[in-house]
Amino acid sequence: DDKVESILKEDAIYNMCEVEEDTLTALENSDSCYKCPSASNGVDRCISPYSLVLLARQYLANNYTSEFATTAATSIPCDNLRTLWTPSAQSEFTSMLQKCANWALVVSSNNQSAEQKDFGNLDECPFSQFMPTVVDDLFPASYPPTVRYTSSFYATKKSGSILERMYEDAESKKYDGSDGNPLSGVYDTTESDFYDFYSDSIVGRDMSLAVGSAGVTVVAMIIHTKSPFLTLMGLFQIILSFPLAYFVYYFIAGLVF
Repeated sequence: DDKVESILKEDAIYNMCEVEEDTLTALENSDSCYKCPSASNGVDRCISPYSLVLLARQYLANNYTSEFATTAATSIPCDNLRTLWTPSAQSEFTSMLQKCANWALVVSSNNQSAEQKDFGNLDECPFSQFMPTVVDDLFPASYPPTVRYTSSFYATKKSGSILERMYEDAESKKYDGSDGNPLSGVYDTTESDFYDFYSDSIVGRDMSLAVGSAGVTVVAMIIHTKSPFLTLMGLFQIILSFPLAYFVYYFIAGLVF
C-alpha cells in the first residue's frame, strides 16, 4: 500500500518522540512511573520507555552496544532527534533493525537459546538490548523496509489503585495518542489490565439491560398467562439457563471470559 508511511521516517519518529514526552509528563503528574534523575537538571523524571525512539537516540549517541542507555542518549530532545535523523542515519538504522529482526526470527524458530543457534552467515544484531516488539511481523520481509506498528514500554507501577488511575487517565485522553497524522496510538498494560477495567465498567450497564428485559418479560407473561406461578416458573427457567450456558462455554467450548 503506497499510502503506508513507515514510523522510521523523520516526521513519524519526531511525532512518536513528542507523544512519549507528553505521556511521560502525564505519568509523572499522577506519580504512576518509576523515576530517575534527569541528565539536564537532576530532577527526577519518569524513565524513558523502551521504544524505537530510545533505540534511535542510542544509535545517534553511539550507545547501542551498551547494556544500559546512557543519559546522553535518553536526553536528546525531540527537535534535535528530527534534525539528526538524516536520510543516511535513517538508512543505517533501518539496516541495523533488519539485522536484529532476522536474528530474532532465527532465535524464535525453536527452543534453543541464541548461544546454541547456528546462525551461519547471518549478521549479528548490533543492539545489545533488542526486543522484536519495536517492529511489526511484516517488517523483515517488507520492501522498502517499513515499520507499520511498534510498541513502547513504559516503566510504570503495578499497584491496583495506580492501574485504575492510569486507566482513567487513558480514557480521559491524558496520554497522548497522537492525532492520526501520521501516528495513532492506544494504551494498555502487558497484562491487559485496561481491557479488564473496561469490561468491568460495562458489566453494570449490561446487567441493567438484562434486568429491564426480565421485567418486561415478567409483565408480558403475566398478561398472557394470567398466572403468577407460571410467570415465576418461566423466569426461574431463564435464570437456570445462565449456569448451563456458562458450563457449556467454559468447560466444553473452552471460551474464557
